[in-house]
Amino acid sequence: MTARRGERVLVVQADDYGMCGAVTDGILAGFRAGVVTQASVMVPAPDAARAMRLALAEDLPLGAHLVLACEWEGLRYFPLTDAPSLRAPDGAFLPGVAELRAAADPGEALGELRAQLRAARDAGVTLRHLESHVGVFDAEVLATVSAEWGLPCRDPVPAPGIAMEVDSLWHLSVRPPETKLDDLLAHLAALPPGIHMVVAHPALDRPELTTLTHPASRRWKWARDIRVGDLAALLDPRLREACEALDITLGLSPAAHRGHQH
Repeated sequence: MTARRGERVLVVQADDYGMCGAVTDGILAGFRAGVVTQASVMVPAPDAARAMRLALAEDLPLGAHLVLACEWEGLRYFPLTDAPSLRAPDGAFLPGVAELRAAADPGEALGELRAQLRAARDAGVTLRHLESHVGVFDAEVLATVSAEWGLPCRDPVPAPGIAMEVDSLWHLSVRPPETKLDDLLAHLAALPPGIHMVVAHPALDRPELTTLTHPASRRWKWARDIRVGDLAALLDPRLREACEALDITLGLSPAAHRGHQH
């Protein structure tokens, strides 16, 4: 997609699709309401197979939210490949980027990301883009799969990686719960012409979110409060009203040429 002269296009990107049922169904609720325009699936996550089936049934455009880390104690996802350097003692992914940088083998990481992309393809999904989950462990690895698959990468990557061609990137999830909607509306009002992405992590408010980690964890706010707050802001009718009043078109991020996809 390219914005016509003077046009403002808003891409509402939902991350973590397939992480668990509450997240999958929250993202679908936003898509059905016409505010989430695309999502990214975590292929190794427990609800990913169901999530991809639903996306295909409902024409939800998907990218790959590439997983090399699992930050939760109560929800675990495991590598698709035999990759010892990517695994915590229980066999699931390591908890974060710092642990990956200390232990992970880039070759094993590359093999794992390729396996995740192949699994999405084999499930029938035509991927539009990719990005890393919880942060970039190795930009060269991301660049390699971006180039191989011809997929724009939301994270900064060196050549031959393909940059996602958006004019701005804004994160709803980091805004305070009490001002999320107001901050989003102010952001929209200030947008110049171009293609602008808002990244969110919506989820339905279900008890399973409180089982992801414990209240003393630094990740606790990411388990429920941020996700439920993101969905509430996206579903508020004032968002659609603002887009109409400001003549902002809800759309997709630009796609790139297709790569080898081997």
